[in-house]
Amino acid sequence: MLLSALSFLAGISFVQQWATLPDSIVTSALIVALLLVLWLWRFYRLKPYCRLFQSCSFALAGILWASVQGQQYLEHRLPEAMAGQDVVVEGVIEGLPISKNRVRRFVLKVQKFESETTSPPEKLRLSWYYGEKVNAGERWRFLVRLKPPHGFFNPGGFDYEGWLYQHRIHATGYIRKNGDNRKLESSNLFSLDALRQKLSTHIQTVLADKPLAGLVTALAVGDRSPIDKTQWNELIKTGTNHLMAISGLHIGLAAAFGFWLVRRLTPVYVMRRHSAQQLAVSGGLLVAVVYALLAGLSIPTQRALLMLFCFAGAWLLKRNFRPLDALATALLVILIRDPVAVLSAGFWFSFLAVAVIFYVFSGRLQASKRWRQWGWMQLSIALGLFPVSLLLFQQTSLAGPLANLVMVPYVSFMVVPLVLLALLVLPFSTMLSSFLLIAANYLLEIIWPLLSWLSGTQFSYWAHAATGFTEVLLALLGVFLLLAPRGIPARWLGLVLVLPILTASTKTPTAGSFELTLLDVGQGLSAVIRTQNHVLVFDTGDKFSSQLDLGEAVVVPYLRQLSATTIDRLVISHGDADHIGGAQTIISSLHVVELVGQDIKNIHHPNKTACAKGQRWHWDGVNFEFLHPDENIYKRSNNRSCVLKVSGAGGRLLLTGDIEKKVGNKLLAGQKKRLQADVLVVPHHGSKSSSSQRFIDAVNPQIALFPVGYRNRYRLPNKTIVARYKASTADIYSSGHSGAIRLLFSPEKGIIVADEYRKNHHKYWNHKITFPRKSSKISPQIRAAAG
Repeated sequence: MLLSALSFLAGISFVQQWATLPDSIVTSALIVALLLVLWLWRFYRLKPYCRLFQSCSFALAGILWASVQGQQYLEHRLPEAMAGQDVVVEGVIEGLPISKNRVRRFVLKVQKFESETTSPPEKLRLSWYYGEKVNAGERWRFLVRLKPPHGFFNPGGFDYEGWLYQHRIHATGYIRKNGDNRKLESSNLFSLDALRQKLSTHIQTVLADKPLAGLVTALAVGDRSPIDKTQWNELIKTGTNHLMAISGLHIGLAAAFGFWLVRRLTPVYVMRRHSAQQLAVSGGLLVAVVYALLAGLSIPTQRALLMLFCFAGAWLLKRNFRPLDALATALLVILIRDPVAVLSAGFWFSFLAVAVIFYVFSGRLQASKRWRQWGWMQLSIALGLFPVSLLLFQQTSLAGPLANLVMVPYVSFMVVPLVLLALLVLPFSTMLSSFLLIAANYLLEIIWPLLSWLSGTQFSYWAHAATGFTEVLLALLGVFLLLAPRGIPARWLGLVLVLPILTASTKTPTAGSFELTLLDVGQGLSAVIRTQNHVLVFDTGDKFSSQLDLGEAVVVPYLRQLSATTIDRLVISHGDADHIGGAQTIISSLHVVELVGQDIKNIHHPNKTACAKGQRWHWDGVNFEFLHPDENIYKRSNNRSCVLKVSGAGGRLLLTGDIEKKVGNKLLAGQKKRLQADVLVVPHHGSKSSSSQRFIDAVNPQIALFPVGYRNRYRLPNKTIVARYKASTADIYSSGHSGAIRLLFSPEKGIIVADEYRKNHHKYWNHKITFPRKSSKISPQIRAAAG
């Protein structure tokens, strides 16, 4: 069973690395290969290589199953030709709507799509600005404007498009103002999502003035949206965020509670006819199922529930069932139900943690005390998960074993039982339920200062450079050896296998060279310049809410995957939100030596100065100079933008912020020769207010980079400006189309377009769009290479 499940997993995981799905010819060949291997497996059933055919058959089945599911998703994804069109849709609100700052966000399961398309989207993720209140399970009619699933695309960043794929969302968009937007039906009495929303609202009402109310809500119904951003970061740093996912221990506790309740309340005359133990086990399973449904059936919850059913079924049937077989069964069922689950970090952490527990404690003599065993379990889980954590997040929690040593039993045996009781008694006594919820919140308030202190320590977590699959596999094998029983020889070799992932690093530019990465931050700007020993960040992208800014979502993950923990100079061109929004988060997350820029008085940093014309410095053979602003006072913040020129033996770069024609003309009048650059980050995102023909001619760039968002509301870059650059430059690029764009300025090779992240690293579910950029004027200085 275990071999079959792992082979099926390998086949599905293999498909998720593909840039495109197989066509009908390749699919037919895979089907023929699967039938052949199945025949060989049956024919050679008693031969030594039977297991080889078994593994191959399950792996091929996994490849086919994942491919079919992927094709079905792509068939229903909104085509690019329909992006930006208004469409009338009818459907049911699925899941729990999120309401913040007068914006409603929810998923609509489409029942009617009033547009001519053969395969309309089946699920939409919609935003309703200043709209009416919507509730789970209600049926609505909306006028919507949609676009295909599209998100920021950067090294180390969150794959939003992959997340949408996991949830089978085929388009995103917003609701247009329309008098015909209306509710068609209220939610029915049997809507599980409606019940979850009512419970979530009840908890939020009872604990309205409590800062940890979001944690209680997450433990009750699996709704993590009310959790404060700071609290969530503290959970991540201490490796305890898994406690907010209803998983193994919580489901087990719910089952134990149901077992005890049925065992105690079953009348004697019933026990005379039926086995009390069997009734109690059935009652425990029922309570566990109800709790799992209320929690939203996340992947860890599904895994725990399926394993519980395996063990309960074996007990009821009086059969022997190995723990690993239960784990393998749960793995197979989840992958058959949802092969895209492998894209979820929770999938890997959940199954790997349980596998480590079984490996370390099954079939071994346990002579030590229980607390020592508990501590060894937490340490073992931390060791087992750290390679995957480094692969997915470029960081791992060092405080995790200690924090979980205390938090897991505390939350599981003290807080969760109170939450379960509160849900159970709510239909009978609102007052008692409220008292129990307040008690659960109080227990969290007692322990939370310890968690906050651990997360604030210098060594609470460890960030590291991005690593590859080979290093991760070697590290997992090394951990397997290190955790082997004491009688296994050469366990120390595990340390050797772990070393590659611990010493992984990224290449830095050589002396005299520098590297520019224009990050994909949507309609905003953020660029990272690296020399041999220094890092400069120019602008930080937007801040959308207290829960999300692009400094945290894009810039910090990118720098961490480079293993860059220090920013030598953070430059804020000016105070517009799409340039300054992520600055404070970056300063809080990384060591920023110096802050330089305009409109930075409200940013907290001990060493900050205003940028000004004439400021110069020299790093590792590369020269930096501010060309603007001068001493004049500019009413428009755009015209106060810092203009930075970077020059090295490999080429020249000009970053212009949001300067408009007024400043462009001033620079032409006083510093025309200094404006010359090989690469230009286009002023003001390609707006008509900038980039006069005289300015473009003076800069004479060979590459022009447009920092714009895909289908942004300003419709930038302006078509006239794009045509102007195409007529004057060799190549133009758009971050909204290319994702992060990385250029290397090398004395030996010139300017190399080393990477367009969306083009070179996309998977089959990612949105593929082109930006016509070639002109007839090709400079021999520019070399393109896929890096």
